[in-house]
Amino acid sequence: MIYWLLAALAAFAGVCTAQDQHYWTQQFGTRSHLMGGAVVGGCDDSSAGYYNPARLGWIENDSLSVGATLYQMDRFLIRDGAGDNRDIDAFNYRVVPTLASGVHIFDFAPRHVFSHLVLARHYWNNSASAREESREDIIVRNPGEEDYTGQITIDTSVQEYWLGIAWGWRVTDWLSVGATAFGAIRIEKLLANVNARAVWFNPSLGVFETASVGNDVYVNYFDIRAVLKLGLAFEHEGFKAGVTATAAGMHIFGQGTASRDLEIINIDTNSNGVGDSLILNDRQDERPTEYRSPWSFALGLEYAVAPTGTRIAFSCEYYLSVGTYTLLKPKSAPFFQGVGGNFPGNNDFLRVRDTREGVFNVAAAVSQHFGNWWLGDWTGYWSFYTDFCADVPKTGDSIQIGMTQWDLYHGITGIALKTEKHELAIGAHFMIGSDNIVGNIDLTSPTEAGLLFGPGKNTRGVYWSVGLVVGYTYFI
Repeated sequence: MIYWLLAALAAFAGVCTAQDQHYWTQQFGTRSHLMGGAVVGGCDDSSAGYYNPARLGWIENDSLSVGATLYQMDRFLIRDGAGDNRDIDAFNYRVVPTLASGVHIFDFAPRHVFSHLVLARHYWNNSASAREESREDIIVRNPGEEDYTGQITIDTSVQEYWLGIAWGWRVTDWLSVGATAFGAIRIEKLLANVNARAVWFNPSLGVFETASVGNDVYVNYFDIRAVLKLGLAFEHEGFKAGVTATAAGMHIFGQGTASRDLEIINIDTNSNGVGDSLILNDRQDERPTEYRSPWSFALGLEYAVAPTGTRIAFSCEYYLSVGTYTLLKPKSAPFFQGVGGNFPGNNDFLRVRDTREGVFNVAAAVSQHFGNWWLGDWTGYWSFYTDFCADVPKTGDSIQIGMTQWDLYHGITGIALKTEKHELAIGAHFMIGSDNIVGNIDLTSPTEAGLLFGPGKNTRGVYWSVGLVVGYTYFI
């Protein structure tokens, strides 16, 4: 009976949701953002240190600094995610400082260009909740109805910052090579609570009784790693091409906290008229972590239609699978409380796992130079790119990071004004995605056999976002 209860409670752990399984959600730099990242072959500003460091070889400004910020509002919705007519719904607002960077050219190193950059590689948070209060006939041994309360709370955040030093060398008039060394720190927090309670008056005892079920999960960790990117770039008569290889992250150091509390109080699980209780609880601090980022390979093409001022660009990138691995490993320790017998320790109860498969993303963009009038040169941008999810459905009793499998689609449009010393860009960034979700948390139609939850049903999650992109470049 105990292990059946453990498995049943573990099934309710699947409310944890975070958009941490996408690689192309953020774009970096002014023009690069408006181009939707379709700049692996033709990046011409200091964001080349991220997209393709070989492109630095064609930058001729003595110094160039770029700043870009995304002001974003998004909505997360799982229709009937907590039962019939009980949506899991949330609006979130954030300001994402996507990139700050600069280019450095030295007289003693002709054809060599250097760059530094700081970027928010991932910047995501989500908070959502749902609650149900009703009078229900749930407890079999009580002849009347009970006061029922069920609640779901989700709070997640992922922040990952990269600091890089980049180098590009134009070997010939048509070929350049480059490399970027990054240091990355990832900070992730996850808090998920699922609780249900039924309260009734027992006239034979003259007291109120309570039956309750709870599942509380908390994870908080940071992880530091190094990432190396290599690039090649080609340019000839308006045609540009580039390829890059980004190595898997090299772990340096990390640690975190995992806490979990699963409990069943006064639930009759075997229909003998007697409520059973079980509590499983553990917390471990300062445990070692190892976050894994995959190898990836990118290709980019760009062509300038000289007479028209039009530039057409395409990029694609394939991220390899990292498989299933342990992100945070706890010590083996007992976690059963309030039961008889000797139960050995098991670190699977607090083990934090991650699973990601390979994904292939594509981006396409068009820019149009309108001409020089009223303050400077004006250029318009239109782009589209995919952002497929690398996550896979989770199984097992461990804590799992990332529970949504939706694919995202992005559209961006904007305009840039460039003068001799400045460039100012503004644009709109749209994002949408959806996913079929297996319902396992139902706050409607609860039963005692269902551990105070309903049977659940399959539903659909929807995510959309709209953002304002603001970028500024200063030429020295």
